[in-house]
Amino acid sequence: MENQTALLDYTLLITNLLLFLYFIKGKNLKIHKQTQNKLNFTIEPKLLLFTGLFIGQVGIIYLFAIFAIVPVTQLNCDRVPQNLQASSVEQQSSTIICKLREFDFFGHEKNQQQIDGLIGTILEKQTKTDKKGKIIYEYQVQLLTNTESIPFRRITYSDYFSEEADFIILKIKNFLAQPLEQNLLVKQDDTIMVYGAIGMTLFWFLLSLLIVAPGSFINYNFDKESNSFTLSRYRWLGILGKAIFLYSLNEIVDIKIETFNYDEGGAGYRVNLMLASGETVALTGCYSSGFEEEIVKMIKSFLAAN
Repeated sequence: MENQTALLDYTLLITNLLLFLYFIKGKNLKIHKQTQNKLNFTIEPKLLLFTGLFIGQVGIIYLFAIFAIVPVTQLNCDRVPQNLQASSVEQQSSTIICKLREFDFFGHEKNQQQIDGLIGTILEKQTKTDKKGKIIYEYQVQLLTNTESIPFRRITYSDYFSEEADFIILKIKNFLAQPLEQNLLVKQDDTIMVYGAIGMTLFWFLLSLLIVAPGSFINYNFDKESNSFTLSRYRWLGILGKAIFLYSLNEIVDIKIETFNYDEGGAGYRVNLMLASGETVALTGCYSSGFEEEIVKMIKSFLAAN
């Protein structure tokens, strides 16, 4: 369990580092191809991508929980008779052999541990302190032999579920106290926790998608071989379709940056494509993105190249 938690911590750490590196160093402008005859690039909603992926990390935590939780823990015990010979008198005794088994979500056994000579069980109380300094009590059912103490399940019981632990202990103690009872079956079913983790994983991943998907993606494809310029605008990752506009490169007269002054203060900028027909094609939105000049310079250089 500790190794799995460490793996999750490292995964989140690396993910956060990559995200913040993308936020600081990454660009809204993504160039796919830039040659003498072809220019293809996309403007992406960087802030929405960062926010959506950052929130999506919560889904990673719940995804980890799906594989970390053991849906079913089962204890099977059998009372095995033993013949003990003291002096000339043969006495019959018994020992209790148990198997502690773990099953995955599909009912397949994933782990088994044999416990020889079960003699008792206790409820171990553990004390922890949260980030606010509040004391939290957790409980663990310990299976006792003459040589060791074995936890019944991997995770502890909270105060709210301590009655479940008490019931398991009572059932084991009743079996130990009744020599005529030959078999014992104790099961801890945590399948509902797996369902909950699956639900929360889907919720956070869907929320992440809902943040990213409405963002506007704009793709620009200039092709001298076909003498065409294709402008594609889409949201929802293109699932609901794209708005595609096709122009001839011969129609392009100029490329300009238009400035807007807002009533509440500040300015916005938009890159416009000027066509021979007098039509103005807006290549970007009315906002300050910081890469308008780069777009204009890149397109003009491409069109001017022979």
